[in-house]
Amino acid sequence: MKNKIKYALLGLGSSIAFFVVFGGITAIIPSQFYIRMIPTTLLDKIFLASSSALLGAYVGVHYYKKKIVKQCNAVATTGGIGSFLAFSCPICNKILVLLFGAASLMTYFEPYRPVVGFMSIGLLACALWWRIKQ
Repeated sequence: MKNKIKYALLGLGSSIAFFVVFGGITAIIPSQFYIRMIPTTLLDKIFLASSSALLGAYVGVHYYKKKIVKQCNAVATTGGIGSFLAFSCPICNKILVLLFGAASLMTYFEPYRPVVGFMSIGLLACALWWRIKQ
């Protein structure tokens, strides 16, 4: 029972850390140091909250079952990266702008950000379910 509480607190702390760090980097949490170039939508906030909760739960379950399961789950990593791309500002992401250009990001990627967000949340939920079932 003591171990379950410890790993539940680890998952909760990870979830809060993901929320604060990713929310700060993407300026969904308002900051005086960084201004987002595209306005924040309700979907951005939903994707940030749900991906933080799922990533925190995944971390807690992963460390709880660490001695039982030795493999790393690439699905959770893909879901985490996809969710970050879903709620981040495409123009503010310098690597994406360098690779694709601002005009092509706004033309081809911006309309599909909600689709990427829902797919990444689905991937994170599947990764958590697989980790619990193992």
